[in-house]
Amino acid sequence: MPRIYDHIFETFRIVDPDDNDSSIAERFAGHAQWLEQPGCLLQRNNVLLDNRIRTEGIIKAGLFISVVLKGTGTGWRPNANQIRYADDSILVMALREPTLWHGDAPRGAHMQTAGVAFPVSSLERLGLWDEFIELFDTQDQNVFVATTRASPRVKAIAMEMISPVAAGRPAELLLSAHATEILARAMLALRGNGRGGLVSDQKRLRLQSVRELVESDLRHPWTIAELARHAGVSRRSFTAQFHRLYGVSPSEYLRTSRLASAREALLHQGLSVTEAAYAVGYANPANFSTAFRRHFGYAPSNCQRDTLS
Repeated sequence: MPRIYDHIFETFRIVDPDDNDSSIAERFAGHAQWLEQPGCLLQRNNVLLDNRIRTEGIIKAGLFISVVLKGTGTGWRPNANQIRYADDSILVMALREPTLWHGDAPRGAHMQTAGVAFPVSSLERLGLWDEFIELFDTQDQNVFVATTRASPRVKAIAMEMISPVAAGRPAELLLSAHATEILARAMLALRGNGRGGLVSDQKRLRLQSVRELVESDLRHPWTIAELARHAGVSRRSFTAQFHRLYGVSPSEYLRTSRLASAREALLHQGLSVTEAAYAVGYANPANFSTAFRRHFGYAPSNCQRDTLS
């Protein structure tokens, strides 16, 4: 293993599985660089893969952020779901303890990525230890993974990191500034204070199951507190995570889903306005009619078959 990777790996291999697992780690190590400030390993890749590559190793505890401008592939750890990445995406992974990890990228892929890896010691020195620990839902969780689309600003930073515009000490200072900004923007997004906030895969599955639960029974008088319990988080966290993932608050999603379902029932099932209101959980048809008119701009009675032109 090239010594540059000692900063973040206990063991590490990059191999060509179609050539008897021959090592090609040196090829990538030439594009790796340790930045004393802010204390991270920078990995720059801009290569067209002429062979399939497989990576495997034990990653030390820390925070790992990869900006993928071009490229496709997967990553996984034993007994866990695969993580897939694609063009214009960001992958964030936090590890609380050394973890065995595998990766795979197909032949012919154009890998254009900028990755920054921060050991725990760097996060502590930067005053980000508390924010790092808060990424994990429970004391027993040791791995946190999240993906999102890369913003134009982050893509521009990554491009400059892959193809530096300067040389020497000025270039190193600029790379350090870029690495710090990517770290800061990722942490803000993870806390919900930045645009395009990140939602971990585990939380995404929980929120998806809650959304499916709502859609399966719109007649039920759902409350946000009840939905938060189903998601296994506090009401405040549930509301913030739901909004980051779906772009609307849970209450707004519930309201629009009920009204959309009622409209479909009026148009295609021949229900009366009162029947449609009760079918989607409105106890008062007058309140339903008011909400319907505000949302669609016309009365629900206009949807009934005998009044359609």
